[in-house]
Amino acid sequence: MLEGRRKNVNRRYDRIRGSADLALSAGPGSFAALALAVVMLLLLLFPKLSLEGARNGLLLWYQTVLPTLLPFMICTNLVVSMNAMKLLTAPFAPVFKKVFRLSDPGCFVLLTGILCGYPMGAKNCSDLLEQGCLSLPEARCLYAVSNFPSPMFLAGYMMAKASQTAESQLTLPFWKIAAAVYLPVLPMFFLAAALYGYDGAIKIHDKADDKIQVRRQDRERGAQDRSPYQASPSLPLDEALSSSISVMVRIGGYLMLFSILARFIGIIFPAGSFLTCLLVSAAEMTTGMEAVSQRVWGFPGVLLIVGAGTFGGLSGAFQVRSVTKNAGCSIRHYILWKTMHCLLACLFLTCAALL
Repeated sequence: MLEGRRKNVNRRYDRIRGSADLALSAGPGSFAALALAVVMLLLLLFPKLSLEGARNGLLLWYQTVLPTLLPFMICTNLVVSMNAMKLLTAPFAPVFKKVFRLSDPGCFVLLTGILCGYPMGAKNCSDLLEQGCLSLPEARCLYAVSNFPSPMFLAGYMMAKASQTAESQLTLPFWKIAAAVYLPVLPMFFLAAALYGYDGAIKIHDKADDKIQVRRQDRERGAQDRSPYQASPSLPLDEALSSSISVMVRIGGYLMLFSILARFIGIIFPAGSFLTCLLVSAAEMTTGMEAVSQRVWGFPGVLLIVGAGTFGGLSGAFQVRSVTKNAGCSIRHYILWKTMHCLLACLFLTCAALL
């Protein structure tokens, strides 16, 4: 009798545990389905706002992101395919190697991350890690610190919105805002090096050079063996164009989606409030900067604009995720590093404003 009761209890326990395991395994999927249902409902209830958000995102992509980022993306793909990274980074490599102990490909990743803006640093980091040009610890450190707003975006759009936001006595010179945006790379890199165990560059990129040379020799051998009636192989420029355009289309899709989300945030939360501007900036940085410049005045508005530019928004995080096949870190790590970047930039800007 006791044995029968024990079997019944065990059966009930197995059923309960199976149900719990099923609920846990279906949890993320159920949450995603619920989120998609809410999004679909909002799209149906507010078609005008959805259309406006989509139009704003696509216009931002077409008028600003595409002409700014696509030429840099094509050129960096060509530089990597031709193994000309050392030539490009020659003026900056001595400083980067001395301060950060980076390899030549690592210097290239950091330089393009600073000069080209989101998400070029992360993309180059992922591509060079996959090709064997970077060690895993070095790639993780660069993934944490090599994504910035470009100097053109900082000097143009961000400075214009900060000037609209700040009162005359709070207007800050460009060098103070630039210092607040770019100086956090120093403490962040050394913290990442300590966490990921990076002790300095190791010479693994020679192997990558050999791989590139072998691919080039195979391409030349194929051209010699090909009959005149066979189709010619893809040129490096063609490959760079197709790869860059594919990435830009994905970036445009994310900009459109998060611009729609930013419009919905303005409906759910009080219009013109600090919280609304903060949430919009966290969703999509450019839309958030525009909202901040119109509704938050003085130094808090400047802090929000700098914080939005350094965090990059969830749209920027999804763009980075879409262009990185493997950078040794998850997107959660990336968001944590960008949150730290945002906080350090606001702290540095506050200190600079008090000087």
